[in-house]
Amino acid sequence: MNEVGKNLKRIRLLKNLSLKKAGMLLNMSAPAVSKYEKGEIVPNSQKLIEFANAYDVKVLDLLKVYKIPQMEFKNFRKRRRLQGENLALLKEIIQNKVADYLEVIELQELKTNKNKIKKYICNSENDAEMSAEEFRRDYKLSTNQPIPDLINTLENIGIIIIEIDNPNGKFSDFDGFSEFVNDIPFIVLLNNIDGERQRFTIAHELGHLVLNIKDENLDKEKICNKFASCLLMPKEAVINEFGIARNHLSFYELRAFKSEYKTSMAAIIYRLKELNIISEYLFKKINISFSSKGYKKGEPFPIEVEKSYQFKRLVHKLEVDNIISLNKACELLGMTVNEYNNEDNNFRY
Repeated sequence: MNEVGKNLKRIRLLKNLSLKKAGMLLNMSAPAVSKYEKGEIVPNSQKLIEFANAYDVKVLDLLKVYKIPQMEFKNFRKRRRLQGENLALLKEIIQNKVADYLEVIELQELKTNKNKIKKYICNSENDAEMSAEEFRRDYKLSTNQPIPDLINTLENIGIIIIEIDNPNGKFSDFDGFSEFVNDIPFIVLLNNIDGERQRFTIAHELGHLVLNIKDENLDKEKICNKFASCLLMPKEAVINEFGIARNHLSFYELRAFKSEYKTSMAAIIYRLKELNIISEYLFKKINISFSSKGYKKGEPFPIEVEKSYQFKRLVHKLEVDNIISLNKACELLGMTVNEYNNEDNNFRY
């Protein structure tokens, strides 16, 4: 299958179109669409325009060539329902996004800090707690204060954050992914999840990157959840805010801590139980209350989603420095020239 064929198939699947529906849009048979996707027929310029119009994309989207990196997908968290074509499509999209980032890094000649991401030996949940505290100290993050912008903090130490679109809810059963690619640490997640889940997912995937778990009998997902909880809600900070032991809690305390530390109230009360600040009885009581109020489906006072601006900023820098062309910049960002120029307010300094 050639690159154009791969792009045709990927975009069709993203648009949630069967071969038959695509053929109806293009006024051709389903087998004919399949032959274009397999590279058995190469579309001419007019046919490319027809495909682009039918799929509501740019012709450049059909012509793009990716240098696909070798990836293992070991720390790929998904639920059972994400299988088959959707799973294969998601992995392809991740590889393409990573390929774009690697290309930009190479063009930028970035010093990626790839040798500075420290590993922590972890053979228990207690080790995960200590590793989270040590990570904060190593990267000059206070152990009694929240991390205001987790994405920016991790990008500043050389970890690449990639957010994936979720068209038609195809990838809703994807939880997160992390891997070193060409010795560069990547974290991948969906871009349409709520703020508290986003931060916890990033912290969990960071655990996969920095924890050296030797014991094969340990549940790595559980250990990384522990690391994430401890990183976002360090023991010292939690005790400072709530005290050593409590028989009762006010709703406002949970709401205030959630707003400050940007974690869910469900995660907060679990952390309080874990640190023996509240009893098992009070933990269950609060959970029953949360369920009755519908908080399990969606908590009140949502946390604002964090955004990564690094990739787009690097592309703009490469273009304004004449390292890449305007068309190449638009291709990397998936934008039209007008959209790109509007981001610069049609003005250069």
